[in-house]
Amino acid sequence: MQTTLQGIELSVAILMDDLASAKEIASALRQSNIFAHHYQSLEEFWGACSLELPDLAIIDVTKMSQGSIQFKTHPKVVDRSLAYAFYSKDSTKMLLSSTFNLAPVGYLHHDISLNAQIMNILARRRETLKLARDKKELEMRLQRMQARSQRIIAERSDAEEFRAHFDFIRNLCAEIETESTRQDFTRCLIEKMEGWEAAHGYGLFELNQNGQKLISPEISKRKHHPFPSLWLGQANTHGIEEFAQDMATQVANDLFDVAPVMIRIYSGSNNPDMLLYVSFTEERMVNFPWDVFESMLSSSLRRLKLYQQLPQYANQFLPMWEAMDNMDRMQKETKDEDMRIIALSLIPLTNIAKKRAHNKFFWSSFFNDFFLQLSGRLQKTTKLSLFGPWHVVFFVPRENVETETLMLQSFIKQFGYWKFFEDNSQVLSEEMYPTLKLIPASSAHYLRIFEREFGELAVAEEGKRLMANERGAKRLSI
Repeated sequence: MQTTLQGIELSVAILMDDLASAKEIASALRQSNIFAHHYQSLEEFWGACSLELPDLAIIDVTKMSQGSIQFKTHPKVVDRSLAYAFYSKDSTKMLLSSTFNLAPVGYLHHDISLNAQIMNILARRRETLKLARDKKELEMRLQRMQARSQRIIAERSDAEEFRAHFDFIRNLCAEIETESTRQDFTRCLIEKMEGWEAAHGYGLFELNQNGQKLISPEISKRKHHPFPSLWLGQANTHGIEEFAQDMATQVANDLFDVAPVMIRIYSGSNNPDMLLYVSFTEERMVNFPWDVFESMLSSSLRRLKLYQQLPQYANQFLPMWEAMDNMDRMQKETKDEDMRIIALSLIPLTNIAKKRAHNKFFWSSFFNDFFLQLSGRLQKTTKLSLFGPWHVVFFVPRENVETETLMLQSFIKQFGYWKFFEDNSQVLSEEMYPTLKLIPASSAHYLRIFEREFGELAVAEEGKRLMANERGAKRLSI
């Protein structure tokens, strides 16, 4: 049997005929929650050790041989992989001479201090195993570091190439994003693709207005491959569905001399809104980070959609001072019971972002994406006001409260907050969910709620700090 002793699992075997002594040793071991295997036959012990080696064997000096079998000739004794201690009594101590050429981890003698002797041997064995384990871990760590160093050296040129590609992508997407505020996104993309020297050819597919057909821009450019329109047979209401992507890829492969790379460009739906196909002949483009290119193009398109949608929803946005006046007006005019107020608190998220000083939070990207996705789901009769980075307050018609609340609950759980942290592996999404609550129509009451949230947050932080200090003090006292 095995037990955990300060992080080290120990298995112990006892080889002796004297059942009374074996019982006494086993009783001492059980004080450390160790249940030993007991063998009376050297032959049985020999076979058991060949199959599974114990961490420690306690050998009675009377069991050094059995017929032609000798303990000292066991392969695990010869190669010193077996750790063992010899046990003797006053009546058998003269047999200790047979152990002189061996290398035991210790000796046990039957007297009043037997328990202490066993505890000392266990402690030494535990320390030996711990050192062996630590050595192995250090060796493995060294091997990993060496392998990593070799990989870094081998991939240095690839890293430099990636950095150059990344800088190119970032600049290209920034230019497209800036220019597309003044003209069509597709046209801006085409102009940049036409000027990209590494691109041998390119082509585009988009959905038409009813989502039933894939269409290609009708332009004449040197590198542009015009695609024929494709009827899909059914409406794609949430972007270009997978079957439509397969159809488009088959057409693109037939029209390009060199098989193109497909880049899916998203604007917020589960499926892409645009398919870009790029063909290249330069060898260095094999390592081009197309996934990064796809992601950054999609981010640019989403931000453009937000820019385009804000004027459409401008009448829904209230300055916070007007929102507070509305609260007081609703409180005073008790007959006005047709509106309800919902407060969405972003304080849990802002608190996480504030505490992670070395894990940058991209505020602009977050709020752009947050309101882009949210504005497309809000009913147009709902008005909202932003109270700094902490609160969004919604004024909702009474008949829409349930629908709008369910939508907001679903939205705040599904939104990918982790994407806006530089290192998302360090973030626990459960800690950052915004919270929703209905609030009374009163600016004074709202401000008290606002202040109370910060107070509760401060109390919670102080509680965590005190608990951490208490745990630290307990560890020191131990």
